Amino acid sequence: MAPSRRRSYAVGAAVAWISGGLAYLILEAIAAAAFRPHYSYTHNLISDLGATSPLAWLMNTAFCLQGTLFLVGAILTVRALDTRKAWLFLALAAANAAGNILIAFFHSGPSGTAGVHAAGAVLAIVGGNAAILASSSVIIGPAWYRRVSTGLAVFGLLSFIVFVIELTTPAVHLPPPAVWERCSVYPITAWQIFTAAWLLIRRPIL
Repeated sequence: MAPSRRRSYAVGAAVAWISGGLAYLILEAIAAAAFRPHYSYTHNLISDLGATSPLAWLMNTAFCLQGTLFLVGAILTVRALDTRKAWLFLALAAANAAGNILIAFFHSGPSGTAGVHAAGAVLAIVGGNAAILASSSVIIGPAWYRRVSTGLAVFGLLSFIVFVIELTTPAVHLPPPAVWERCSVYPITAWQIFTAAWLLIRRPIL
């Protein structure tokens, strides 16, 4: 593949990941600001914004954008790096996308869709963090880049385990579940923006 074509794919991947990450954070903040009577990032779950916020549609749009652009960025990265070792990375990125879309359309709570919402959360969070670990077979970066990527993914997965334990074991008294939920979600967003920036400043870009 011509270097110019590979560069175009890499730039496209970076734009997708930065756009998805920033759009998610911005739309989440807007939906939180509209929440009544008050939304707490440390006590309210993210799914509250997609179910009961006056701007729930905006939060659900954020879920769909994040999932879709995470997968688009992964596909374009694989095209840019012209690798055949990417099936696991792409499968996990697709799981993340599917999970985010399920979260957007099926909400938590007493309704019959709570189980689908929970399955979507597992796909989005575990799939996204696992995709970061699998990306090492696709994105061959320097040692510091690999350490940061691995650290984000491991932190996200461990936080999700603590989050599930807190939800299912009332006797466990740790920081609120919402804190651990965000600690499992935000590493994915941080990694995609971090990797997008690295793709853009890499010399040569590929």
